[in-house]
Amino acid sequence: MVFKIAGIVVVIFWLSLLAALIKKTHFAPKTAPPRQAANEPGELKTSEEWMEVLLKGRKVGYTVRRVAPIKEEFEITEEIFLTVNLMGSAHKILSCTRAMVDEGFRLNRFDFSLSTDAIRFGISGYVQGEDLFFEVGERGKKETRSIKIPAKPMISAGLTQFFRPRALQVGESFTFPLFDPVSMTTNPVTITVAAKERVRLNGEAHKAFRLEMEFLGRPLLIWVDEKGVPLREEGFMGFTLVRSNPMKAQLGLDTSGRLDFYDLSAIKVNERVKNPRTLSYLKVAFDHVPPSLPVEGSRQSLDGKVLSVQRERPPFAASYTIPYRGSDGELLHNLRPELLVQCEDREIKQLAREIINDTTDPFLASKKIMEWAFENIDKVPLVSIPDAKQILTHKKGDCNEHATLVTALLRSFGIPARIVVGLVYRDGKFYYHAWNEAHINTWISLDAILNQMPADATHIKLVNGGIEKQIQIAAMIGTFNITVLEYR
Repeated sequence: MVFKIAGIVVVIFWLSLLAALIKKTHFAPKTAPPRQAANEPGELKTSEEWMEVLLKGRKVGYTVRRVAPIKEEFEITEEIFLTVNLMGSAHKILSCTRAMVDEGFRLNRFDFSLSTDAIRFGISGYVQGEDLFFEVGERGKKETRSIKIPAKPMISAGLTQFFRPRALQVGESFTFPLFDPVSMTTNPVTITVAAKERVRLNGEAHKAFRLEMEFLGRPLLIWVDEKGVPLREEGFMGFTLVRSNPMKAQLGLDTSGRLDFYDLSAIKVNERVKNPRTLSYLKVAFDHVPPSLPVEGSRQSLDGKVLSVQRERPPFAASYTIPYRGSDGELLHNLRPELLVQCEDREIKQLAREIINDTTDPFLASKKIMEWAFENIDKVPLVSIPDAKQILTHKKGDCNEHATLVTALLRSFGIPARIVVGLVYRDGKFYYHAWNEAHINTWISLDAILNQMPADATHIKLVNGGIEKQIQIAAMIGTFNITVLEYR
């Protein structure tokens, strides 16, 4: 059985990393020296930048970004091409962004697409007043969602041109909001001009400023030359970007399969756990406790750095009959449709009705839906943005596709449900994984990849929530280790 996070969490990690590393945005200085004038439209001309993407020294992709002034706006186009090996399965990923920004490089509108594994995901959006609107789906059948924004944001495919007309000084500090179209979130980013030093690139030494960026609580390093052009950028898990040219950037991509992204992100443990799928109890110790670790309810409890996981025990006596009609705010929140969890869709509601039939007990109904997903969704590695309606069409995917569709089916029939992301044990390592929780009398775990309800005790939950919450996983990878203390 293939256990992997893939899907949305891997994509968020890759693209958030690249968006942050390439620092494609407009920076607003905390303190602007008088000689630092604001960018004037005439100072910024058409440009093109190519960079190679390296992982542990092996070239796994490239990026190209183009900027052109058009009337009173700037057009930004960006392509990111990546080759990803997941559990021995090779994937090619192409993301394309086109954005129109104003003279201050604040977002007006954008189109984003991600193509991989014969599946294409697209999203577009625009800013109107204090709202940022998103649109997903085919023309004429688009789903629309909006979020309130405190200020006009910068998109993650923004511009490095901010640095070019400026005379940088060591010690300067900047902050900016970064909008990521993959997770549909805006996250604050800070950057400091830390030092002036020399950087070697293709055997040649360049005078450069070292910029230190904090993104999702993780440090990223960026070197720009004295004209503000990026030379080298270093990020999570051994990722590096280096300046290149069109011919060199696209040649020599590593297709050996030696670097498996899934294995690179896994956490090795001190001893092998026997019969992990049958465990009802697990105790582990963290060297650093993940900041978002959920410990609500009876399944997970934390004592200092020691986490205990207790598999939920029957009887699972439901506190309501389908559909849930209570007034609990959290449960009502987990019944609502989301942009990619279309529980009000007619086809999804009809399928849930066929699966559940006349069952009114939420535990039995949840189990039927989980079993249907286990039996009918092909378990294949897939790098995608999980969309419940698209999953129902293609009927294939990994843990995130299973969890997203199960959430939509459960909610469509009035059962509060949510996606959770965390770790699951397999063959001496903990791998990133996604599964579900359904509210019966309390939150009960279920894993459609493993056909388990409740899930075994090696499932360690790190994050509750959908796409906008799962970006937190990107900041956790490689930040902590686990020691197995006890299990049974």
